[in-house]
Amino acid sequence: MRVALAQLNPTSGDVTGNTERILAAMDEAIRQEADLLVSPEMVIPGYCIGDLVENADFLAANERAVGRIATAARGITAVLGFIDFDLQARNDNGTIRKYNAAAVVRDGHVLQRARKSLLPNYRYFDDKRFFTPGERRDPVGIPARSGVVQAGVSICEDMWDQFYEVKPLRELSDKGAGVLLNLNASPFHPGKRHERDALIRRHVGELRKPLVYVNTVGAADNGKNVITFDGESLVYDEHGTLIAVGPQFTEALLVVDLGPGAPQHPAVGLPKIDREREMYEALVLGLRDYMRKTGFTRAVVPVSGGIDSALALAIAVDALGAAQVSAYNLPSAFNTEMTRSIAERVARALGVAYGIIPISSIDAEVRSVFETHAHPIRRSLTGENLHARIRGLLMMAESNDTGALLISCGNETEIALGYATLYGDMCGGISVIGDVSKTDVYRLAAYVNQRSGTEIIPAETFTIKPSAELAAGQFDPFDYYVMAPVVSELAEGHRSPSELVALFEKQALDPARFTPDPDGSSVYDKHTPATFRQAVEEAATRMRRSVYKRLQGPPIISISERAFGFDLRETIINGWTG
Repeated sequence: MRVALAQLNPTSGDVTGNTERILAAMDEAIRQEADLLVSPEMVIPGYCIGDLVENADFLAANERAVGRIATAARGITAVLGFIDFDLQARNDNGTIRKYNAAAVVRDGHVLQRARKSLLPNYRYFDDKRFFTPGERRDPVGIPARSGVVQAGVSICEDMWDQFYEVKPLRELSDKGAGVLLNLNASPFHPGKRHERDALIRRHVGELRKPLVYVNTVGAADNGKNVITFDGESLVYDEHGTLIAVGPQFTEALLVVDLGPGAPQHPAVGLPKIDREREMYEALVLGLRDYMRKTGFTRAVVPVSGGIDSALALAIAVDALGAAQVSAYNLPSAFNTEMTRSIAERVARALGVAYGIIPISSIDAEVRSVFETHAHPIRRSLTGENLHARIRGLLMMAESNDTGALLISCGNETEIALGYATLYGDMCGGISVIGDVSKTDVYRLAAYVNQRSGTEIIPAETFTIKPSAELAAGQFDPFDYYVMAPVVSELAEGHRSPSELVALFEKQALDPARFTPDPDGSSVYDKHTPATFRQAVEEAATRMRRSVYKRLQGPPIISISERAFGFDLRETIINGWTG
């Protein structure tokens, strides 16, 4: 049986556009004489659609699309991710009963509606909120050149069955499936391909059946997270040999032959993890796809001369092209000649339009008006935040006037610790590096220079002491080589403060996170158990106190195992201090 894997980039809610993508892939699959086309999970409606799933008209349009593709599937079978529903049945809240499903269609007929059995309810996966689990798992006959092949159709979590009693793939195999198909909308994070590979090899090793894994590519969102899907669809033969790998971060059609009599495919290697490249390309994909799907064509980036805005500007240029990006430096009396120079050099190196808007006179006027009509400013923090908010106001004016999307440049560590100004530097339509730790910002910035073969981001950017430059002599009050991994462990790693302290005492902290600083000093060189406990408790306290900021910030491009937003669910009222 010749199988075509359609690694597609659907747009949430665009049933017509997604259908056209599927039809185009099917035409190419027919041209390559495929017997079967397999597409990703919920490819017709899009995977992240929120409560649009409750709209009866939308459900009907999704069902009509299945019929349209079935009519076009002449001489080929297609497996399509869609929303199945039963108008005669209701959920416990009175809504239409729905299923995350796959339609198997051919020659104008729907041969099977395979419903997802295992529904995830973690991270930003809300399948249990919207869908009813499938109760039956049966193979379906697929006409092929060698005869009818029994295929077992499963959907994403059905394969991740370790903590479930129901084992969909084993049941399909036991019922006679000769090939296993798994439709996915599986998000990216560094190292994810090796998790998928280990899982699939376990299934194939137990069941001795070929397995076809088709993944979505592109970006979707849940309102607070822009979720990146990396593609990298996979095919394994019945011996567990990897015989095909889809490209990362781009659409593709893979065609392979499986089953008895199929030509022998040579084994292919699983791509090695290239962490910085993959993280960077995921951010570029996330920004580009988010803007394309929301109708933005231009971006504006405020550049301070620091490492964060330099990286954000580079990502914007790679996502959109230099002609579609503008950069502004907004200096006050506290910005040094060094950072002003860096800001200009980064913009010039990347070839973007560059402007300077001094804010000192605006700051003086705002202070004067406030103190004349309210009262004298008493706290230095108030004055410092005025600078950030004046910059936010000016950049939002630029966004409004030109239609450019304003990019927020805060990193994960600063956002976690509340070291960002609400309605100031947190202004923007998207947070490009809000899921990138401060230490990873340095690594990705170094990657920008490495991949270009020239110094895009000046060397001084890596060595100057981080500062928001909101007051004279002000510097960031953190050792980022300690605080950044602490934050990542608390947020992404599900660690509690006491767990981190216990790991420190055993010198068993994750060495991939807690790397030595540029001087070669490790966290163990810098801290005793008592001072490390203080640092962890400070981070946890700051994180609790700044939830209200994060919830009002722009959506964050998610590339880690757990990102702030609707991935890591936080409450503003929280009396727990442990």
